[in-house]
This record gives sequence, C-alpha cells and structure tokens, in this order.
Amino acid sequence: MDYILECMIAGIKVDMESQMSFAVTENFIPFLDKSQSMRNYIVRFCETEELPKFTEAPIEYNQDFSVYREQNGDYIRCYHDHKNNDRQYAVTRFEPEQKLVQVDYLPEGAQFFSEVSNSFFHIGWETLLLHEKRMILHAACVDTPHGGILFSGSSGVGKSTQADLWCRFMNARLLNGDRTVLHAEQKGWMAYGSPYAGSSRCYVNDSCPVKAVVMLKQTKQCTLRRLGMAEAFHKVYAQATVNSWNTEYVTTLCDLIIALVTDIPVYELSCTPDRDAVEILQKELMEGK
Repeated sequence: MDYILECMIAGIKVDMESQMSFAVTENFIPFLDKSQSMRNYIVRFCETEELPKFTEAPIEYNQDFSVYREQNGDYIRCYHDHKNNDRQYAVTRFEPEQKLVQVDYLPEGAQFFSEVSNSFFHIGWETLLLHEKRMILHAACVDTPHGGILFSGSSGVGKSTQADLWCRFMNARLLNGDRTVLHAEQKGWMAYGSPYAGSSRCYVNDSCPVKAVVMLKQTKQCTLRRLGMAEAFHKVYAQATVNSWNTEYVTTLCDLIIALVTDIPVYELSCTPDRDAVEILQKELMEGK
C-alpha cells in the first residue's frame, strides 16, 4: 500500500491503508496517531475491476448499503450510489480473527474514498467497536466535577441544550455532542469522544468516567426520576447504534447495555431549557455520592 493513515479512536488503534492518499477532514484531525503504539486493526482500501455477484436477496437494504450473508456466516456490505440508480461501487468484509477490514471498490467509486470521513464511513465502525466490547450511544457527553453525564433521547429533544447548560453554569467540558462511545474498563465505565459529533462539531480525543445516563423529555416543569433496569434498558437500546440484521451483534449489544444499566444510574429528566434542569440533576448526583 502506498499510503497509511494511523488513527486512535476510543482506545483502538486503526491503520488505514490505501493506494491513494486521503484528505484529512476536520473531525479526524484530533484522532490522528503518531505514537508508534501497537495497532489493533488494519483497514485496507483496494481498487478492483470487479465486485462479487450475489444471487440471494439481501438480508438488509437501506439507502447506503445492502447486507448479504455468506454460507460461512460472514456478513458482507455492498455499498451502492442511491443517486446513480443504486449502482454498486464497493464491498466491505470484516475479518475479526485477522483484525482486518477489507474494502474493495470499483474505479468509478474512487470519489467515495477521497477523504478520511467518507472512507471511514465504509468500514462498519460500529461492528468493529462492538467486537472490542464498545458501544455507540446517541448522546451528548459532558465531563463534570461529578463525572461524565450522557444526555440522550430522540432527535430534537434537547441533548445539546442540556449539555450547553452544564458547560455554562457548571464549568463542564463537552466531550461529544452526538455519538459517544462507551466501554467498561477495570476502573469502571468510560465515555470516549468520537469523530462524529453532530452540529456541536466537538471532536475531542479524550475520555471520562461515566457518572450517569440521562434520558430527556421536554416539559414545562423540571422533574427527575431514576429508571428501573427494564425501562432503562429499553430506553438505552433505543438510542444505541444497532445492526438488527446481525443476531450476534444484537446479543453482544444487549449484554453490554445490561451491564451498563446495572452499573450506572439511568434517569429520566423531564425538563425545561434553563438552569432549573441543571440544578435538579446536580442535587441528585451530589446526594448520590
């Protein structure tokens, strides 16, 4: 390979190898790694003249890719251009035992691999993370004196607003505004920043211990309640990145979520977008000590 780009994300070292150079996008700059640390995975991008043909119907089909399962049980992603009659341009295979992700693409698909962000999109990052016992949660994460607080919930519910309030009134630090990576380590659950931060554009290559997960609900009055395990599980699962077509993936993810809601308190915060929401949560966290 002519070009190698080294990245460290959520404690995982990935070497991206290609026959052509990548333009490094803003969101990946903090995650470039020159520490000479041992790599965990190789992601190899190779131009090819022909992609494999599949006779069976895909088990998953969406705007960006279709998924096929081979006889040996491996899943293969075929990426197609929805702006060009769904013409296939790339195929991705994840080989966990070899610590390898192989992405083969047609010459006419090279435009989709011109920069780090669009190249990284094709590797199935959530699958690699889950193989390393890490999960992606649709949540804004702030690092506070109490520990990391993850604000989660459906789009538009106010995750960024609540995170901003903690930064404004409690001198918290925004770690990620949209896709936080969670991992259970010896010292407890840790939250990691990622190159995907939504409108916050907050790309931080750092981590903090998780204190609480807060599921948001907009109301005219602030109330807070701790969720039981069953309700907490369902609400966290709804905001996790899930490959529902992959039964092994779903099983592993469910195990991680059960461990998370067992170890970490999960709350429902019915709130207004003001300091009252900060104070009611801070009071609970202080009393929880």
